[in-house]
Amino acid sequence: MINFFSVLIVLFFLATLLMLIFKLFNLKKKYSKVQSDITKLIYVMTKMRYGHLDTRLEHLSDSKLENTANRLIETINDREEMIKEYQTILSDKNEKLEEMYKIEKEQQEFKDDFVATLSHDMKVPVIAELNTLNFLLEGRFGELNDKQKEVLNLMKNSNRDLIELIQTLLDVYKLQENEIILKKEPVKINTLISETIEELTPIAFNNQNGFEVNIEETENKEIEIDVFNIKRVIKNLLANAISFSPNGEKININTSLKSDGLYINVSNYGHTISEEDLSLIFNKFYCGNSKFRRLGTGLGLYLSNKIVQAHLGSITVSSEDNKTTFSIKLPVQGI
Repeated sequence: MINFFSVLIVLFFLATLLMLIFKLFNLKKKYSKVQSDITKLIYVMTKMRYGHLDTRLEHLSDSKLENTANRLIETINDREEMIKEYQTILSDKNEKLEEMYKIEKEQQEFKDDFVATLSHDMKVPVIAELNTLNFLLEGRFGELNDKQKEVLNLMKNSNRDLIELIQTLLDVYKLQENEIILKKEPVKINTLISETIEELTPIAFNNQNGFEVNIEETENKEIEIDVFNIKRVIKNLLANAISFSPNGEKININTSLKSDGLYINVSNYGHTISEEDLSLIFNKFYCGNSKFRRLGTGLGLYLSNKIVQAHLGSITVSSEDNKTTFSIKLPVQGI
C-alpha cells in the first residue's frame, strides 16, 4: 500500500515544478517584450542619428516609456527646427554684414587713393607759391611797403599751414603702407619745446594767447627720439591748444621725469571735451562734433598718436572743468 505521505510529497513536488515552469514561461515572455522594446529603441535612435526626427515609437510594452521617449524626440525635433531658423537668420545677417564690409572697404580705399593723389598733386603748386612769396618778400621784384609785407607774411603763414596739412595727409597715407621709420638722435627736450614755442608764438600772439612753460625738471635731460616727428607732435598739440583757447587764455606746457618715463603735458582752457569725443579723438578722420572745433581733416592727432606709439610711448587726453590736457609719455633710459 502506497504511503500517504509519499503521495503528498510527490504532489507537492509536482506543484512546485509546475509553478517554476509557469514563472519561467512568464519571464521568457517578459524578456521577449523587453528585447522587442530595446530593438525598437535602437531603431528609432539610429534614425534620429541620421536626421530622421519624424520617427516615433509604437506598441512598446511600457506605455510610460513610450510616451516619455516620444516627447523627448518631439522636443529634439522642435529644437532642431529652431536651430535651422536661427542658422537661416544668421546666414542672412552675415551676408548683409559682408556686403556692408565690402562697400565700406571700397569706400575707404577710394578715399585713401583720393587723398593720396590730391595731396601729392596739391603739394607742388603750393610749394611754388611759397617760393614766390619768399621772392616777393626778399624784394626781388621791387621794393614793398610795410602793409604789403604784412599781407604777404600772412599769406606765407597760411601757405605753410597748407603745406603742413598736405604733408600730414601724405604721411598718413604712407603710414597705411609701411610702419613709421624713426631716425633717433639725442636731444635736450627743453630745447626742442622752446624751438616749437618760438615757431608758434606769432600765431598765439594773433589770437592774444600766451604760453606758460615749466620745464625745469628736465632742464639738462637728453632723450633719444626722432626729433622731426616728436617736434611735429608737440607742434600739433600746441597749435590745437591755440585754436581751441578763447582769446587771452594762457596755454600751459610742462615736463616732468617719473619712474616710467618723461612726460610732456599741454593744457588749454575754455571748454570741456565730451566723453564721447574723448574716446574717439585719436581715430583717423575724426574731428568731433563740438561747436568749438575748427575745420580740419581729423588726421593730426591720429598721426601724433602713431608717432608716439612708434617711440614705445603713449599719448592720453583728459578734459574736465573747462580744462583739456594732452599728456605725452616717452621712455627714457637711465632714469
